[in-house]
Amino acid sequence: MRSPEAHKKAFATCSSHVAVVGLFYGAAIFIYMRPKSYRSAHYDKVVSDFYSILTPMLNPFIYSLRNSKVKGTLRKCVASVWP
Repeated sequence: MRSPEAHKKAFATCSSHVAVVGLFYGAAIFIYMRPKSYRSAHYDKVVSDFYSILTPMLNPFIYSLRNSKVKGTLRKCVASVWP
């Protein structure tokens, strides 16, 4: 990786994966580090859905954003919602 563009792509992919790993372990730490007096089944279900459904869905999203056509379409959609 000699070009700055290759470094930028690698950093973008790596940083997004580190964020996903952080979300996964952050949710697990949130569940297991709370005192028993603050535990409720509702919060445990929400957090478990967060790391069992959301984080696996982010991986394909991260790799699809590397495609310039997908990126352009997403920018158009966001621009139409927030002018």
